[in-house]
Amino acid sequence: MRDVLIQISENPIYALLMFFLAAFPVAVAALAINASRQFLLDRSREETQGYLPHIDELHLARRTWPLVSIIIPARNEQAHLGETIESALDINWPELEVIVINDGSVDRTQEIIESFSTDQRVRVMTHKEPRGKATSLNEAMEIALSEIVLIMDADALPARNVLNRLLPHFLISDQILAVTGNPRTISTPNLLSKLQAIEFSATISILRRGQSAWGRVNTISGILSALRKKEILELGGFAANHPTEDIELTWRIHRNGMRCIYEPAAQVGMYVPIKLKDWFKQRTRWSKGLVRVLQEHAIPIIRKNEWPVYPIMLEAILAIVWCHLLVVMTVLWILGMLNDIPNLGNSLILNHWGFMTIGVAIIQILWGIHLDSGRDPGIKKLRILAPLYPMAYWMMSAVVVVLTTIPTLLTKPKLVKWESNRSAS
Repeated sequence: MRDVLIQISENPIYALLMFFLAAFPVAVAALAINASRQFLLDRSREETQGYLPHIDELHLARRTWPLVSIIIPARNEQAHLGETIESALDINWPELEVIVINDGSVDRTQEIIESFSTDQRVRVMTHKEPRGKATSLNEAMEIALSEIVLIMDADALPARNVLNRLLPHFLISDQILAVTGNPRTISTPNLLSKLQAIEFSATISILRRGQSAWGRVNTISGILSALRKKEILELGGFAANHPTEDIELTWRIHRNGMRCIYEPAAQVGMYVPIKLKDWFKQRTRWSKGLVRVLQEHAIPIIRKNEWPVYPIMLEAILAIVWCHLLVVMTVLWILGMLNDIPNLGNSLILNHWGFMTIGVAIIQILWGIHLDSGRDPGIKKLRILAPLYPMAYWMMSAVVVVLTTIPTLLTKPKLVKWESNRSAS
């Protein structure tokens, strides 16, 4: 065993893989920090002119789209659906209609929906048997009265000003088909939920800021996004055979020459999994979804030379490769330690490669927290956990990717069923 491990450590391919393992997160962090900084500077220049969005643009958006339909698909969402509907009805906009879809729930979901029956702004669709989230969204868009629809998860708590922040972007260009908001964790009672709060600031939010500066967001968020209804339906709506229908729709929008953008000021509260098994189910679905999207879109993108989509495609592929490599190199590091070869492989805890990677990750985390702390001051308290995030959370996420990639590639797409992996509070 020791001789084999020594041969591996002396192989030039091993050295190349180790370089990629260390360089990829450094490169992503550098690009994300620089691009998000440019995004911030652009926003600062706009803010010096008064209001962001400018008050004239906001008034024009309100006149152009006085009615907005809010779509909330729900299956077994008795825990938070009531407060979600209340938050939707409280959004600051001239006219609202809230379409709630009960997709075959077997709990008190229907009872909660019916408690809003006296409010004429609430419309209800009921499926006796579950048809899936994507189908529910598509059917609701078909009957929505507005040109712009806001889709929300059934446990989302949007800020009152989300439409004020989202809709003016549609005035910029007819090519903008979707504007996605900024999810913020509502409750962080344990370490797992705190690490997820860091994730949404240090990874998701900062990357979307950077991607907005590049002109391509890799995914809109099903938690809260505004869409041009007619154009989305013409593209086929949400795909019912994709675990992550929001990611797939985003890629389809980009492939058709249109755009999706990110608005960090459009904040929405969300509940995150607080149990490890629920987190694992959620991340398994996310990982399967990304692999399925690549499986469907990567080869056509290359064949048709759709170069504007190359950055998000390459980022997704390299991220999956990096996760596999991280797990493999960590196993090699453990074997190396057991066989007295201390410099073999990689560890995000004790290895010199790991220290370099963690250092860059901490910089990205602190920058992401800084960007979001203006509107979410509580995130500052989590800075002390910055070193733990890459050491533990990255490995957890990488293991999920490794466990799901090949099985997903070997199975055929099928109709996606609902999964509930949220906090049960």
